Amino acid sequence: MAISLQKLCLVIVSVFSVFFPFSHPTLLSHALMPVRCPAHESEALLRFKAAFNDSQGYFSSWVNGTDCCTMWTGISCNIQTNNVVSLRVSPLGSIQGVISANLCQLPFLTSLSISGVTGTATTPPCLGNLSSLEFLDLYGNGFSGSIPTSICLLTHLTHLGLSSNNFNGSIPSCFGNLASLRNLHLADNQLSGSIPASLGNLSFLVFLTLYKNQVSGMLPDSVGNLSSLTYLLLSYNQFSGSIPASLGSLSFLGYLGICNNQLSGSIPASLGNLSSLSRLDLGANHLNGSIPASLGKLSSLWYLILHNNQLSGSIPASLGSLTLLRSLYLENNQLTGSIPESLGNLLLLGFLDIRNNQLTGTIPLSFAQLSSLTEFKADGNRFNESISSWSLPASLVNLYLSLNHNQSISETFFHNLTILKYLHISDCVLSIRRTWIPPFQLNQLSLVSCTIGHGEFPLWISTQFSLDALELVNIGLIGEIPSWLWETNLLLNSLNLSRNHLEGSLFSNTSIWMQLVILDVSRNGLRGHIPSTWGPNMTILLLNDNLFSGNIPPSLSILSQLQLLNLANNNFTGVIPTSLSKCSSLSVLNLGNNSLKGILPLEFSQLSELYSLVVHNNKLNGSFPPSLVNCTKLQVLDIGNNLFEGEIPIEITNLSGLRVLVMKGNNFIGSIPQEIGQLKNLQILLLSSNHISGSIPQTIVSLQAMAIESQYGFILSTSQVPYRDGLDMTLKGTDQHYTYILSTLTSLDLSNNELEGEVTSNLGNLKGLRLLNLSMNNLNGTIPSSLGEMNQLESLDLSRNYFSGKVPAELESLNYLGSLNLSNNNLSGCIPQGRHITGTFGESSYSGNPNLWGCPLPKNCSWPQFSHAPLVLVTKENKNKKSIEYVWYSIALGLSCGAGFGVIILLIFIKESTRRIYFDKVDEILKYLFPWMKNLTV
Repeated sequence: MAISLQKLCLVIVSVFSVFFPFSHPTLLSHALMPVRCPAHESEALLRFKAAFNDSQGYFSSWVNGTDCCTMWTGISCNIQTNNVVSLRVSPLGSIQGVISANLCQLPFLTSLSISGVTGTATTPPCLGNLSSLEFLDLYGNGFSGSIPTSICLLTHLTHLGLSSNNFNGSIPSCFGNLASLRNLHLADNQLSGSIPASLGNLSFLVFLTLYKNQVSGMLPDSVGNLSSLTYLLLSYNQFSGSIPASLGSLSFLGYLGICNNQLSGSIPASLGNLSSLSRLDLGANHLNGSIPASLGKLSSLWYLILHNNQLSGSIPASLGSLTLLRSLYLENNQLTGSIPESLGNLLLLGFLDIRNNQLTGTIPLSFAQLSSLTEFKADGNRFNESISSWSLPASLVNLYLSLNHNQSISETFFHNLTILKYLHISDCVLSIRRTWIPPFQLNQLSLVSCTIGHGEFPLWISTQFSLDALELVNIGLIGEIPSWLWETNLLLNSLNLSRNHLEGSLFSNTSIWMQLVILDVSRNGLRGHIPSTWGPNMTILLLNDNLFSGNIPPSLSILSQLQLLNLANNNFTGVIPTSLSKCSSLSVLNLGNNSLKGILPLEFSQLSELYSLVVHNNKLNGSFPPSLVNCTKLQVLDIGNNLFEGEIPIEITNLSGLRVLVMKGNNFIGSIPQEIGQLKNLQILLLSSNHISGSIPQTIVSLQAMAIESQYGFILSTSQVPYRDGLDMTLKGTDQHYTYILSTLTSLDLSNNELEGEVTSNLGNLKGLRLLNLSMNNLNGTIPSSLGEMNQLESLDLSRNYFSGKVPAELESLNYLGSLNLSNNNLSGCIPQGRHITGTFGESSYSGNPNLWGCPLPKNCSWPQFSHAPLVLVTKENKNKKSIEYVWYSIALGLSCGAGFGVIILLIFIKESTRRIYFDKVDEILKYLFPWMKNLTV
């Protein structure tokens, strides 16, 4: 039977309405009959188009005089009224311009989608006039400013997408009035504030995405009212507080992601009620407590991600019931106990990561049946039982494993791991025969802190012909690097042989180095000159802590991709090659602890990507090059212990990102610039052992990074590996080396200079300081009581100055203080007799203050105290003039006192009346001071 044309059209309409989201019987203008869009609407669209620079011809079909409904890309019209009801612009960055208000002259729009338009600034304020809108998506246009509240007037909206813009400010609370809303996408903006509780009114909401913003505060309980929600993604924000138990009532929820926030407290057991949940991601927070056994009820779960928290207790055996689970990430927590045998039931499990916990026991025998497991990472635990060779499945491709140092892994352990490609083993004994031939061909091999036998390179590595990365760190290697290492591994591009006892030189064969991208041979005993030829793709070159000598090859300048260069702690001589400035990608340059001389190249100002520059402990001279301020990304600058001279340039305060500034042990003169307070990110300032004079600037209390009590510091990172610097700092009178210093330390050291005047009373504002050293200067006045507010202070040295007055009782509140030196000042009175101050620090902390009393000094505070003339202290050798004046003053005072005393003695012995008057007065004074002597008779 023939089908009429009318019926055929209806079928087509039905199919389109099902399979195309923007299709609707009223929109299919070209499918049914010719239409002609109203002239005023086509004119508005042409004016809308005119606001763009359409160099790629995206709007080429928008031609004046043609029908916008049937011929223009992205336009759909109502088949009955011919009005434009849908506008879709998605040029993917091919056009620039402004989204003009002309689109608001399309009052019948029900769907508006504009994405990938660059150069836009703000959304048209008239959007709220498009009262018929049901679908609004403005993804990825670079909009800035606050989200316009006029959107709240669009009460018919079912979809609102504002992701991947630059919106800031808070989420409008009036969004809670959009009662028809199904999808709300606000991800990847700069939104702040908290989630409005009013969003809990959106009972039809299915999708809520808010990841990659700066939203803070607690998650409101009202989120649990979103009864239709299937997708909730709040990751990469600043949420704090606990996870509301009300989330457990979202019975349709399939995806819950709140990772990379600051959530604390325990994981609510109510989350075990989310029977539809397929992905749970709570990683990278501050969650504590145990993993709820109720999570074992999540029968639909595919992914469970709880890494990087503070979870404790054991891994619940109930997780073995999650038979659909594909990935389980529990690394970087504080989990204890053994791995549950029940995890062997997870036959679909492909990825298991339990690294860096405190797990003990062994790998369960049931793991042999995990036929889908391709990646198993378990290093950084405390496994203390032997491992069977058949405990792991043959499906493994990636294996990370560490044991206790007394535990052994034999070659039989690897017997059935025939497809293994990535092997990382640490902290164990490898009991492997020299002639062993592995059943696998590896791409990457890492052996860290293992015992391998007699210090020889494991010969079995020579059977691996596909290695692109080899790491043999701290495994006791001795002797020279064997030639077969290069001859066998022709694909090698990453080599780490650090922390061994290697000797000899690096090969000069250029073909060896041409393929390398990463080379780390630091902390060995290698000597000789370093090769002058390297591959152009080298990004990381770490040769520090060896015995290399000679000049630094200028040819390193060809390494345009080089990001990290560390040549510290060697015997390099000569000048620093100016050609290093051509390493345009350099992020970290460390040349410290060598014998380099000359000036710091002015050309270093061209290193625009430089984050860390360390040249301490050399023989560099000249003035500090102000041109370094052009290195605007600089965060670490250490030029300490050289021969630099001149004044501290004011220009250095323009390095706004500077976190560490070390200029100690040079010949700098002049005063500390008042502008130093502009370095808001500075957390370490070491200017000790120079000839700096003047007063400590008042602005020093403006160093905001030193005022943060919970200082987490930072880690310099390149695209491939993290890098942390170490520093030498003075503590307890001696230089001590701090490694990984930037992760926690804050320090201010101005010691051994010629500073004078009083210390600002607001110095205690630097509440985040851990080390404060102002010793060996000419500072006077009283010790500020505000120092008692430095709750993080671990070391305080104010010795060898001219401080006077009492020891502030407020210092007793410094609970973390482990080193205190107030010696050789003019302090007086009784030392505060608190438990911390007197119980922790000995006499040496207070010696050289003759008017100071009390424990731990020999003189008790209850003894009679007489006023003494202040003792003149010679605090530094370079104060010769002042010292000579004090010597002559002391001689004159001594002669005067001696002559006066002699006259008195002579009168007493010659004249009896004088003698009687003298002893009567003495009796009166003694009886007044000691009343009990009144009753004594002789």
